[in-house]
Amino acid sequence: MKLKNSLVIVLIFIGGFLFGQEQKLKKITIIEENNPVLNFNYKYLGLPDSINKGELYELKKYVLSKTTIKSKTEPEIFFELMKWVNKQWKHNGWHAAPKSMNSLEILKSAINDGQEYRCVEYGIVLNDVLKSFGYLARTVGLKHVDADYGGAGMGHVATEVWSNNLQKWIFLDPQFGIYAKKDGVILNIFEIYKIKSENRLNEIKFMEVATNKPNNKYGKDFLSNYLGYIDITQKRNNLYYSLVLKMEGKRDFLTFQAFPSGRMIFTERVDDIYYKLNRTMIIIDYTAKEKERAKNEYAKLNIKSVKDFNENMAVFSAKPEFVLSLDNNMPWFDYYIVKLNDILVKKQNGKYYVSLKSGINTIKAVAVNQNGIKGIPTIIKIKYE
Repeated sequence: MKLKNSLVIVLIFIGGFLFGQEQKLKKITIIEENNPVLNFNYKYLGLPDSINKGELYELKKYVLSKTTIKSKTEPEIFFELMKWVNKQWKHNGWHAAPKSMNSLEILKSAINDGQEYRCVEYGIVLNDVLKSFGYLARTVGLKHVDADYGGAGMGHVATEVWSNNLQKWIFLDPQFGIYAKKDGVILNIFEIYKIKSENRLNEIKFMEVATNKPNNKYGKDFLSNYLGYIDITQKRNNLYYSLVLKMEGKRDFLTFQAFPSGRMIFTERVDDIYYKLNRTMIIIDYTAKEKERAKNEYAKLNIKSVKDFNENMAVFSAKPEFVLSLDNNMPWFDYYIVKLNDILVKKQNGKYYVSLKSGINTIKAVAVNQNGIKGIPTIIKIKYE
């Protein structure tokens, strides 16, 4: 009787082993993803470490004390803030604010003392106001092709801001309270230049935020004169310089309107200036336990040939037991939101552990900044079957 029971057990073991050898190979396949390679050029803009203290924090409090911001989404909130900045003083192209004045001081001097300022101050103030609300902006210098010796009026200053919703930089001119769009798509300066280079400038609508109507003269009679170069201020290793993108202008130069103008680095690479922001990179690895399991299962099989290997892949093939590491290029980053199949994944020791089920699985991660503004979601869809 004992012999018979032992034989049954052996047969069950052998049968189970053979069944394991014939199990179906389940594959892990990425079927869709937008996982980015991150660009960190924003770190050269000389940004403060925090937007919830210091000058930007005080600036936001001041703006909110003077107006009610109705918009909660962008780009609408950009237009509303530009409209407010546009109304704070009258343009005076000959009056520059002292370099020691910050944006809050410029605004107070305009309101309290009736001071009027240039396009430069409009660009600087809107740039800082947008940043105080948690949106990355930059002051942009626009220059005529003959910026060096063309005489007076060879430059203009405006603002560009990164839009998460549009996933691009967009152009704002706070002096005039204008933005640009074509076929419903809001544009940045380089896109305006490209459209002009194709002789289609008349297809762009330059919209006034005060009236919500196009300004037919602005593009043709004004902005089109300043598409030679665009520059932004950079800071690296305590060195300040202007990064200048050549557009209609093709020469390097060392003067502006005949005045000394140095510290300029010229580029023809559009991505040096028009890089993408607020992205999250997901690094997928297997858990240590899963790596060890696959290694041990393989060792048990004593593979001697390619045929053995191929026939037994189902035994040692990877199972989707993942550990996720994240990185981002979001200024003023605060935390991540990670989900698997729309279920929140909690962080454990700085990592996120996920086990995929059979079928289609969706991993989603997004960075959130100090003002609670979410970046661009990264989504990876993986099939396991």
